[in-house]
Amino acid sequence: MKKDLLILCTVILIFLGVSTTKAQDDCCGLGSIFSSVLQSGIFGGYGFQQYSAEGWNDYVSTNLESQTVQYDDFGFAHGWLVGANLIQLREDDFLIGLKFYYQSVTENQEAAGTYLGETATQELDLQINTWGFGMSFSYIVSKNFDIRIADLYLTFPSVDLKNEIRTASTRITDEYESTDSNIGFSFDTGLVFYPAPPYISIELIGGYAFFSAESMQTADFDELITTSDFIDSGGFFASAVLTVGIPFE
Repeated sequence: MKKDLLILCTVILIFLGVSTTKAQDDCCGLGSIFSSVLQSGIFGGYGFQQYSAEGWNDYVSTNLESQTVQYDDFGFAHGWLVGANLIQLREDDFLIGLKFYYQSVTENQEAAGTYLGETATQELDLQINTWGFGMSFSYIVSKNFDIRIADLYLTFPSVDLKNEIRTASTRITDEYESTDSNIGFSFDTGLVFYPAPPYISIELIGGYAFFSAESMQTADFDELITTSDFIDSGGFFASAVLTVGIPFE
């Protein structure tokens, strides 16, 4: 599936590069391809992702909690993202771009208790890693501002879980990962500010991600038994992103 998607993105890239020409581009004798490359860039940012983890929260309340050990429901992770704008084309006051990103967000909780008669700390660490490939659509308001109409992504999320118990004399760690190659979808909208146009921009975006993780297992294929999907749905997300353009002239 990932191979097919990369082929599709390459075809779209070539099509956009050769078919969307403008008169001011042609005057240089090289068409629109080089002017499009000037709008490429890399970006990085930080944000949060909400999600619903019904299966995992039920497991925690049933198997890990007691009168003295309590956890909040999991459902709010935060972390970083990096990516690249492969190409960005302008048509009048509209921008159309092809881009990809990688995001890793984490939710971590700890609780104190006892283990085999010793004072212990239990740490639960849930990490959601996502590759996203898609397109962006923006409206140019002025030299310094764009309105991000929409980013539309096909996403490939995976989930890692670590359950660690620490005492003065021992450390026990169980690690799990999602079992299936899940495919999701996300969209967002926001505002883009150019403090140094056109090569440096700051974006504030918010949107919704659709994804799930049905089950988790260890490297030895021991499954974490839950009463429903480990993560049953995604949710709202928001990020602040810094983009640096890469001129090739």
